[in-house]
Amino acid sequence: MKKLPRGAIAWALYDWANTGYAMVGLALIFPQLYKGFWGANLPADRQTFFFNITVSVASLLVAVLAPILGSVAELGGLRKRLLLRFCVLGVCACACVAFIGKGYYPLASLVYIVGTVSFYCGNIFYDSMLEKVSEANNRHFISGLGFSFGYTAGFCILLVSALLLKNPGWLGMSKDIEVSRFLFVFAAAWWALFALPLALRIKEPPKPERPQFKTMAMQGLRETWATLKEIFGQKHILWFLLAYLFYIDGVNTIITTASNYGTTIGFTQAQIITAFFVVQVFGVPCAVVFGLLGQRFGPRRLIFCAIVIYLGVTAYGATISAQPIGKLFGMEIYEMYLLAALIGLVQGGVQALSRSYFTSIIPPGKNVAYFGFYSMIGKSAAVLGPLLMGLVALLFNDPARPDFSTRLGMGSVSLLFIIGALFLTKARPEREV
Repeated sequence: MKKLPRGAIAWALYDWANTGYAMVGLALIFPQLYKGFWGANLPADRQTFFFNITVSVASLLVAVLAPILGSVAELGGLRKRLLLRFCVLGVCACACVAFIGKGYYPLASLVYIVGTVSFYCGNIFYDSMLEKVSEANNRHFISGLGFSFGYTAGFCILLVSALLLKNPGWLGMSKDIEVSRFLFVFAAAWWALFALPLALRIKEPPKPERPQFKTMAMQGLRETWATLKEIFGQKHILWFLLAYLFYIDGVNTIITTASNYGTTIGFTQAQIITAFFVVQVFGVPCAVVFGLLGQRFGPRRLIFCAIVIYLGVTAYGATISAQPIGKLFGMEIYEMYLLAALIGLVQGGVQALSRSYFTSIIPPGKNVAYFGFYSMIGKSAAVLGPLLMGLVALLFNDPARPDFSTRLGMGSVSLLFIIGALFLTKARPEREV
């Protein structure tokens, strides 16, 4: 750790910071409140449909904005400045969620979209900074370290959330709903506080000769087109992005719909929170281990391993029962906990190695512009997954078996991992990185 390049820890701490929104906004609290609070007056199938459409719209906006923002940041040297501005916007949106009243699902969707777009657009610039704070001999490790920090933060946030939800009187509140809404304020403060090390430690002054924003925007469009043509001319990069389009869609779909899925098939909020604990406990060491193994055996091989495990996750997830399967130290064990352990093994690893592998194969000096397309591809994929599950819920809805279509939707996600693996077989550069 003492030999890490300057700014590496401050950079990794931003993953710790924005985990506040990732856990409360994307994964845990928002999906449950959408079902039981903002969308409480909607039928189950329409609630599932509108929730997944909300997730898809946010992802689509990121997909459209990402390459243009990447080019603009490259032209003006604005990577850090844009990261911090999206951070501020996301923090404000996260805090505002707490004040949306019951039944106002359109407003909840709108604020969620603003916060989620800010979260992911900020990550365009954060991910592209990896080359600044790493070297070839430690890049995969540092990328994994960032995700490990994120999982550690996720564990802390889950612990705080569980304690407050169990003891709402600590905050002078009487209902779980009130605590759940307060957690958005907590997550916003967490995001803002732990973003400070990156803001203060990493220096990236804008280019002094940068043109006006309108000019940069026009140039950014031209640069975006030029970068796209470059990508099509480098087949190993193109094949990797196509693979990433599909397999990261499966990853993101599981992250953003897990809480809603668990509620639909009969798990309680306490059981879902416990499952998230299991993901974090496994994710903290495994993200680092994946980084070390990627450094040793090559990231591509480890990404294949992660995809195979995710295929097992989708198949198993479609069949799990809400009934306990046994006890361990007096605690009831559910199949969801086993599923969470499998996810924790690979979730951080596949994300970390995808980021560091892409950093390693793109041309030097083009990090932000290329990462604009990397983020666009990732969020374009997240349009397909939630939309696929939402459509399956509508098309195969069975009133006699309300969870059938939801389970079928989870199983359908396996197709995305299969297609991603097939494309990844072609994403082999002349010299394996």
